[in-house]
Amino acid sequence: MAGGLDLLRTADAVRSFLETVSDAPFLALDTETTGLDPHADRLLLLQIGTATAQALVDAQAAGPDVVRVILEATEAKGRVVVLHHAKFDLKMLASFAPEADLSRLPVMDTMLSEQALLNGRKAHLLGAGFGLAALAERYAGMGLDKTVREGFVAAPNVDALGEVELRYAARDVEATYKVFAAQVPLLADEGLTRIAAIEGAASWAFAAMEHAGMPVDAVAWGSIVDQADREKALARKVLDVEFKEVIGFDLFGYGNLNYDSDQEVIDALGRLGVKLDSTRREVLESTGHPAAIALVGYREHQKIISTYGRRFLEHIHPRTGRIHSSFKPIGAITGRASSSEPNLQNIPASSRFRSCFKAPPGKKIIAADYSGAELRILAEMSSDPVFMRTFIEGGDLHAIVASRIFDTPVSKTERPELRARAKAINFGLAYGMGAGGLAAQIGVATAEAEQLLEAYFRAFPAIRGYLDRTAHEALRKGFCTTLAGRKHWFADLVSSGADEGARVRVAKNMPIQGTNADMIKLAMARIARALAEEKLDGRLINMIHDELVIEAGEGDVERVTAIVKREMISAGAAFVRRIPVEVDVHVGDVWQH
Repeated sequence: MAGGLDLLRTADAVRSFLETVSDAPFLALDTETTGLDPHADRLLLLQIGTATAQALVDAQAAGPDVVRVILEATEAKGRVVVLHHAKFDLKMLASFAPEADLSRLPVMDTMLSEQALLNGRKAHLLGAGFGLAALAERYAGMGLDKTVREGFVAAPNVDALGEVELRYAARDVEATYKVFAAQVPLLADEGLTRIAAIEGAASWAFAAMEHAGMPVDAVAWGSIVDQADREKALARKVLDVEFKEVIGFDLFGYGNLNYDSDQEVIDALGRLGVKLDSTRREVLESTGHPAAIALVGYREHQKIISTYGRRFLEHIHPRTGRIHSSFKPIGAITGRASSSEPNLQNIPASSRFRSCFKAPPGKKIIAADYSGAELRILAEMSSDPVFMRTFIEGGDLHAIVASRIFDTPVSKTERPELRARAKAINFGLAYGMGAGGLAAQIGVATAEAEQLLEAYFRAFPAIRGYLDRTAHEALRKGFCTTLAGRKHWFADLVSSGADEGARVRVAKNMPIQGTNADMIKLAMARIARALAEEKLDGRLINMIHDELVIEAGEGDVERVTAIVKREMISAGAAFVRRIPVEVDVHVGDVWQH
């Protein structure tokens, strides 16, 4: 007894409880821990149950075997386990029961389900958000006092908890169950059941990925930052020389122009006779002026220092020696995931920093990404005959598009600059880019960009027809949809005063990028499950939109690579049915692409 509530302290007791709720269509699960770090903090309570019956399990007394009991009970009944913000609880369970195959746990997540239901229509929440307390009030009229959570932090064991903490833990399970019971018909009505299932299935993959972390060579990283510091200092000297006619200098001989200020730089360039309204790299380079070119170099070094500087190394975990980023499974309206603390998705493939992510001894790093995923999705959606035939036959789409637009033979070696322009248009359309964005990207006037887009659509009328139709239909219905059924509503855009053009851009872009997001999440879930089933030494350690990074033992690397490629292709083919899905794979000692 503790605080007047019964505690289960053995795996057998948990098994007996689960038999009493065997008729429930699903189970809710939650955990209470001493903190948020799965590598340093302890699991105190594991709570499982329904809206009317909840078991509080003393995790330390019952031991890791209790997780196996829960897995067996859910598999025997073929029912899902519902969590709120499942990623956190799964990471804590992974540390508590490292031998348990959590990929077998059929998960649904009330937080991710709610985000899918309200994607683009959140304005009415008035800051309430997607926490369990907000959802419990919204769906069940339950008030949850989350300040009680602080009582678990200093607790040495479960017996130190009072009745307030224990009742709080039980109510979390009750609330999670009631919230999901209310969400189920809403998901069905909106056609979002499949999306919620994909998000739930990917929860373990995200949790395992965060738990594993990325291996990083701190010494090599520091050397690159030191070099960037030196190169930045040299680049600043070059800038001072280029701007010497229009700026002053301090007592130490340094120019008094702030090269990180767009407005100051634009004004100074104007005094040099270079009139610009933007300092984007493409715009600066298009001028050909040595001062503008020098500024590009300086800012590249500055970006390295500010974005990937020594502070990045502060994220190395003191116990694991690895970088454990936090991934937000639904980090954008498209359904794409985002990464923070630190961001592991914004390290360019061409960056020297990628070589600092080195496999430990006896391991290899596998980088696998979808080849031209968004353009294959566009081909699937538009049924454009040229796009479809090119992908089916394995041709060079960018070269073929360029040849048609410019009416001249183009390849990677013959007029490659025209191929680059066609590539910019191809991918730009997949991202909802208009003439202004294209002009900035390829460094031409907006009028010329408009002519290029018009030539493109004349050559590929099926692409234009699809984009126009999907935008018109989305505006009429008030939402746009991916091939998997993920939706984004325009309600928030309308209430914020966004014009029709903004909604059109979203309507053209979201179905393509969103389908890509659905593909990669389904692939992650299947890969995590397959690697566990075959008991291979392989684990996900990063994902970047349409690229997955896996660490594998040298003895299993070939089998792991085959599984990764197979499951990525299979997940893509679940939505892109008429176009072959291709995956590019690189295996090495460091993260390369």
